Amino acid sequence: MISFEPPKPWPYTAAILSGGQSIRMGVPKAGMVLPDGRSMIERIRDMLASFCHRVVLVGETYGLAGHQCLDDEQEGVGPLGGLETLLASGISPQYLVVACDQPLLPAGLLSRLMAGDDDGFTCFSDPERDRVLPLPCRIGAECLDVVQTLLDERQRSLWSLFTRLGPEALAVPLAARERDLLFNVNTPEDVAKLFKMLRPPESRSDGPA
Repeated sequence: MISFEPPKPWPYTAAILSGGQSIRMGVPKAGMVLPDGRSMIERIRDMLASFCHRVVLVGETYGLAGHQCLDDEQEGVGPLGGLETLLASGISPQYLVVACDQPLLPAGLLSRLMAGDDDGFTCFSDPERDRVLPLPCRIGAECLDVVQTLLDERQRSLWSLFTRLGPEALAVPLAARERDLLFNVNTPEDVAKLFKMLRPPESRSDGPA
C-alpha cells in the first residue's frame, strides 16, 4: 500500500545523485522545470528536506543553493562512482540516496528503506518482474570498501553492489501500483509521460467519454 504519511524525522543525511551527462535527454534533465514551477532536482530536494536532517548533492547543483556539493572522485563511472564519493566524505554514518531524475518519490515510501542493518544496503524490489531496483537506496558508510573494490574491478552497476553485499543487502518489495513512484526520466518521451502523470486527475481526460 502506498503511504503518504510523513515519516519520522531521520537524523542522517540524504543525497541526490546529480551527475551524469543526460545523453539520451539531450539537455540537463535535473534542472528541467516541472508544472509546479520547481525544477526536477528542487522537487526531490524539498521532499527529502521534509524529513532528513541534511541534504547534500553529488554532482551538479543545477542552481540549488544552501547545500554541500560533492564532486565525483571518479568521472564517467556512473552512480557507483557517486556512491564512492558520498561514502568517502565522512559526512554521515548512513545515507538515503535518490537519483536526480526520480521526481515522483514520496517521503512516505522512502521511509520503508530504513529497515535492515544500519551498516548495510536497503533498496526496493519488484516481485512481479523478479528484479531489484537499486535506486533509491539507504546505504551505510561501511559499504565503502565494497564499492571501491567493485570500481577497481571495473564494475559500474548498482546491481553488482547489491549482489556483492550478499546478506548485508535487503530488498523491500513494492506493490504493483507503487512501481510508477520510482519512475525515472531519461528521454523526451519520459518527460511527456511525467507531465501527464503530474497533471491533476480532473484534467487528464482527453474529452467526454
